[in-house]
Amino acid sequence: MEGTAAAPECVAKARWPLVAWGVTYLAVAGLWQADTRVPWDADTSYHVAVAHLIREHGILHAFPWTPFSWLADHYADKELLFHLLLAPFAGLDWIACAKIVGALLGAATLFASYLILRSEGVRAAGFWALLPLTASLVYAFRFILVRPHVTSIALALLVLFAAVRRRYVLLAVTAALYPWAYVGWYLAVVLTLVAECARLAAGERASWRPLAVVAVALAGGIALHPNALNLLRLSWLVDVKLLIGTAWAGRSGLELGEEFRHFTFYEWWRYLGASVLATLAALVIAWRHRRKDAGGLAFSASALAFGSLSLLTARFAEYFVPFAVLSLALASRHLRWRLFTAAVATALVLYSAAPLYDLWQGSREREELIPSELALRLQEEIPPGAQVFTCGWLTTGTMMLAMPERKFMVALDPTFFLVKDPALYELWFHIPRQPPQDVANVIRSSFGARYVMCLRERRFGEFFDRLESGPGVRTILSSRFWNVYELR
Repeated sequence: MEGTAAAPECVAKARWPLVAWGVTYLAVAGLWQADTRVPWDADTSYHVAVAHLIREHGILHAFPWTPFSWLADHYADKELLFHLLLAPFAGLDWIACAKIVGALLGAATLFASYLILRSEGVRAAGFWALLPLTASLVYAFRFILVRPHVTSIALALLVLFAAVRRRYVLLAVTAALYPWAYVGWYLAVVLTLVAECARLAAGERASWRPLAVVAVALAGGIALHPNALNLLRLSWLVDVKLLIGTAWAGRSGLELGEEFRHFTFYEWWRYLGASVLATLAALVIAWRHRRKDAGGLAFSASALAFGSLSLLTARFAEYFVPFAVLSLALASRHLRWRLFTAAVATALVLYSAAPLYDLWQGSREREELIPSELALRLQEEIPPGAQVFTCGWLTTGTMMLAMPERKFMVALDPTFFLVKDPALYELWFHIPRQPPQDVANVIRSSFGARYVMCLRERRFGEFFDRLESGPGVRTILSSRFWNVYELR
């Protein structure tokens, strides 16, 4: 009877850290979001706009709101899981919706790190899971963005852990979710290969089963996706044509997101230097103890790979930093110094305190580009179904939220416009930068647009001047952020 009575007490003791750290992570992620006045990234408004469309039209199979994009006729929701999570909250103000989902995803990513470290027997696992946020300004910034890559970070960590420990159910579930969560679903295969290579380096026998589980799960996830065939095409466009063929190749005539540019060496060392040192230290320790444990070697090798890729493209820093810190956490199991965790935490805070403070200050000072009063005015001026000519693509989501059921040039990134019609894309790109004399007529005849809406950037000054002086052009708005015209 005593043993029976003690059992629930033991279960409660085992569970309370899970609850406590889960609440802690939700509080940390929630406070970050609550203190951000307006989401940092314009892509966030695009994702909320898609969630609105899903609420109204169901699962999307076309995207007529950007008719010049390849996605108009070949739509694939490469972040469907993210949009389905946003959809229940899309009835709220879009900023509140983004903050709620951002807090949930951030907490889930921290909790996934904690579960891995706890399972691996790392001392102070809960604190280690928080340390990536203090290790790099770049990672902290990417962490607070309400975008699908946060989900991908958690899935990547779980896939590698499941592969190296051969937790086949977890491996199958995470791999199957990947095509619904993020365009980089191929990472599940890459990380599983890294796990098997680490096992070979540790003197163990590799197995075909983890790769088979991942392959079957990915195939199942893709097959069940409502845009399955287009998803495969889109993944090729994004990961090969966009990343390798344009971003890495330095193609001119394309303005991509900041995460696609590469760091200068100073930036790389200033913002990722702590992660570099953590990776190198973890790799040395993991190699020395590889015969005892292939897990540490798998994580440190993955961190090294992501760190190398971050020299080419900044977007891989969001994986590099958490993998680097978790690698060092796993390496700490082989060290006898009890104050090691405290020493690492102190060093990371000192390394990133100043830039993190600047990030926090900047989060509190952001302004909404189209507040509700302006949105109502624009809805009155620009009727539903109207085609709007825009000078770029980054603010398409902001416009879609402010003026639903209008049509814009391109969403997500300009590659999808370039793929559909290269000649028309070139014309669109050069019109705001090198405007022809009869620019209003060119826009009307080439794009069928009766309205122009662009961010008020100095580099487009000549374009705005020619529009305003052109015949039949009415200025609807000329404000701090926007220039809006009707081409009558």
